[in-house]
Amino acid sequence: MLLVSLQRSIATALLVVAPLAPASGDSIDEEIDARAVALRAEDSLRADRTFMRARVTIRSGRSAKQRVIELECWNDRIEPRSFIRVLAPDSAAGAAWLNLPPNLWHYEPELESTELLANAALLEPWMGSHFAIADLIDPFSDIEDYEVELLRVEEPSKAVTARQYVMEYTRMPAARAAWEKLVVWIEAEGGAPMRQEFYDASGELRRTIHFSDVRSVAGRRVPHRWKALPAGVKGRESILEIRDLRFEAAFDDAIFTTENLKPAQGSNPRE
Repeated sequence: MLLVSLQRSIATALLVVAPLAPASGDSIDEEIDARAVALRAEDSLRADRTFMRARVTIRSGRSAKQRVIELECWNDRIEPRSFIRVLAPDSAAGAAWLNLPPNLWHYEPELESTELLANAALLEPWMGSHFAIADLIDPFSDIEDYEVELLRVEEPSKAVTARQYVMEYTRMPAARAAWEKLVVWIEAEGGAPMRQEFYDASGELRRTIHFSDVRSVAGRRVPHRWKALPAGVKGRESILEIRDLRFEAAFDDAIFTTENLKPAQGSNPRE
């Protein structure tokens, strides 16, 4: 993981020092390093150590009612390890997930029980939302499982506010990635992801995430609003809004322990 982190840092640095060559219209510029663009988008959302506090609003489409979940997330790419704690609503507060690959634990406060989950649970809908645990802890963490190709360049228009690279990620034959293909729109200048489409093995679009409200945080352009939409279902969506984000935080090792799954007096060790 340290080597992968170093590769990401080098790719990002090269993009900052030597901006990608311009392309006109929707043509493809062969000088663009597609994987470097993809790594830069990944690094816009996560550092080696990232703390995030966020709110997720879930709309089912069945009624005007919506569910709101507040959470905190600690992600350490170096180890790797991650921890998620639900803060609200009261009915779910205290629920927690600890990911120490290949192990994933879940604490259910209502039952006061801890369960070791199958690793596939990282990709299942989280708390009834259209996000998965993997989206929360490291949205582009499996980029090494994909071949990356630049499909086209989209220039600013009524629908596109900034010049964007449209990238296609195709799963490598021996890879264990969940999705057969991803199509990702990435800012040409700032490097932030703007849209992400997920395709299954049959080539069907299953889900789309739209990124917006891009802000500068510690030298990164970070989308603070993520909207996940299931394909073919009207009125259903989940919106994640980042409330606090800290890069390169110094984490307390006690956070990433099974003992921390059950909250002590409603609090966590902090970074």
